[in-house]
Amino acid sequence: STASKIASSNAHTCALLADTSVECWGENGYGQLGDGTTSAALSPVAVSGLTGVTALTAGVYQTCALMNDSTVKCWGQNSSGELGDGTYTDSYVPVSVSGLTGVTSVVSNYMHSCAVLSDSTLKCWGQNSYGELGDGTMTSSNVPVAVAGLSGVTAAAVGEYHTCALMNDGTVKCWGDNSIGQLGDDTGIASMTPVTVPGLSDATAIYSGAKRVCALSQSQGLVCWGADLYYYGNML
Repeated sequence: STASKIASSNAHTCALLADTSVECWGENGYGQLGDGTTSAALSPVAVSGLTGVTALTAGVYQTCALMNDSTVKCWGQNSSGELGDGTYTDSYVPVSVSGLTGVTSVVSNYMHSCAVLSDSTLKCWGQNSYGELGDGTMTSSNVPVAVAGLSGVTAAAVGEYHTCALMNDGTVKCWGDNSIGQLGDDTGIASMTPVTVPGLSDATAIYSGAKRVCALSQSQGLVCWGADLYYYGNML
């Protein structure tokens, strides 16, 4: 009854409570509920030792929290470095993302996460099979890496294998998988570094599902690109 924010993904959900603690429920095979176990929960369980949370985000088998000291903690699956703690070991309780400070927002999806920093840059960690970390490689990283040549970021959105950033000039840049147009550049070619979405110069917000991205434009309303179908039974 005191929940203020929620984050939900493949088969688990977490709620931020008024006392800045977090409770989660659902699937827990990788410890994504953060209660120190791998037992599924049919009702909310407290994330172990976690207070001072200001925001939540959930990937398919991992969960991350933005803390009131502008750091990030994550828990759950870590096979591709999703927790950002410098290891590839799953954690059933929250661990700190290595070397990450000055965070203003954090977003997750599938097996990677990204954080917008107070200097308007973006760092990402986790799986990188299609260049979704934006560092110019396709090597997964268990610590945050800077998105190449990107500054002036105000928000980020993370999809299954792609990432997009809203820039302070109202443009949007994307990188990663582009097999069905997720990057919005009409090429279908994946990119390991950011490319600009053409025809969009006054965006104020962005959102990404698994394979679709949408931006709110002051002049065009809601503009979307990528998948136009159901994916895994869920509307994008």
